[in-house]
Amino acid sequence: MTTPFTNGGGAGRPPRARTMLVVSGDAAIRSGWAAHFEALGLTTLRCGGPEIACVLLEGADCPLHEQADLAVYDRGSVTPELTLRLIRRSGRLPIAFARDRLDAHDHHEPIITTLASEGADACIGPSMNGRGR
Repeated sequence: MTTPFTNGGGAGRPPRARTMLVVSGDAAIRSGWAAHFEALGLTTLRCGGPEIACVLLEGADCPLHEQADLAVYDRGSVTPELTLRLIRRSGRLPIAFARDRLDAHDHHEPIITTLASEGADACIGPSMNGRGR
């Protein structure tokens, strides 16, 4: 039986994302990542991110976030201010941060490095536990 929570994927599994928002200031990366997700059967939305006037930086809701099931941001294009705003808003939409990699055919593909933690202020990158002062 398919329910809104299982979507045919078995008990306890969340439904599979259907619409991906791909965000990168680099048009080639943005296009390549969109093609990667489309080849997997997903619908994609695209945004140039902080290279354009980003409404998230003004404290407003992003209309593309409202249409997406998951957003994948190019870490090379995200400013520290935007990163913080995305983390704080991640309870509404799962946010992934990725780096770019060229595959064997020189196609851009996303390598997910971090997921935002449902609105919690968190460090993006390796844990600093036990290091520093």
